[in-house]
Amino acid sequence: MKNRLSKLMSTKAQTVSTAEKVETSVMSEELGFPFVIKGNTKGLILSHWIEENKTMFEDKITKHGGILFRNFDINTVEKFQELMKTFVEKPLEYNQRSSPRYAVGNNVYVTTTYPADRSINMHSESSYSPSHPGHIVFCCIIPAATQGETPIADNKKVLNLLSAETRNKFLEKGVRYVRRINDKIGLSWQEVFQTKERSVVEADCVKGGMSFEWKTEEELILTWNKKAIWNHPKTNEEIWFNHAFFFNKYTQDEDVLNSMESEEELPFNTYYGDGEQISKEEIAELRAAYKKATLKFLWESGDILFLDNMRISHGRSPYTGDRKVIVSLY
Repeated sequence: MKNRLSKLMSTKAQTVSTAEKVETSVMSEELGFPFVIKGNTKGLILSHWIEENKTMFEDKITKHGGILFRNFDINTVEKFQELMKTFVEKPLEYNQRSSPRYAVGNNVYVTTTYPADRSINMHSESSYSPSHPGHIVFCCIIPAATQGETPIADNKKVLNLLSAETRNKFLEKGVRYVRRINDKIGLSWQEVFQTKERSVVEADCVKGGMSFEWKTEEELILTWNKKAIWNHPKTNEEIWFNHAFFFNKYTQDEDVLNSMESEEELPFNTYYGDGEQISKEEIAELRAAYKKATLKFLWESGDILFLDNMRISHGRSPYTGDRKVIVSLY
């Protein structure tokens, strides 16, 4: 056990007495993530453990992109909210929303409300937004009866799986996002921007580099460009970090597409930064890359999953039964 731990926990700050309180492994040796830390001592408090092993925690997040904690008894909203105070007193708010969520605590949310029989495509949290969180943290309160996984994918691997031609196009041109907000489909502008004041919306758009056009009192069209490929702030490695796949017309449900007379009615769409269409074949290439870079695991009650939001993307599998997975951003 000690040899195994000394191999996996290569940090001088880790003491033997603390190390023996947990078991560690890498869930997928092939993909190299996530790092798993499983408590094996009753009453072990996760926030205390992380504070005592801060260097190791940060090193493993950087190396693997994510850490899954198990057997730490974080199985209520209140316990999860208390845990998040270890990192910031006030976690980030979910602003410029693209999907419905409702708060269950102080900037703690239930994961996206979406029909249980459908998948949520892979994406990096708020990568489309003028500002995005560095980390996203999931907590499983109630696992689904069947499935309900939160698939995770290494964005560095996604990028490396793309053809040189596709990679270079996105590197050179970036992504153009077009969003149509109205009261007919999707969220209202009041929900998206968490305000009832048009002047606040306009100020946010100007600050975020978004062009905006009010078609009516309730219909707003936003257009903006962002990079598709980023250098990670810690490792400087190139990574795929955007919503080009998630928001593209070719990844939308057929029933949604069939209800539209033209793609201009879609609530979201993506293009290359110069306005060129992203082809159906290129979206298929992205889908295949995500699939090869993705890992799935079944949630257990009390699981805590810390993800480097730029390095690791996520989605959601269909499920049956009651499922309650909450999330916080920082």
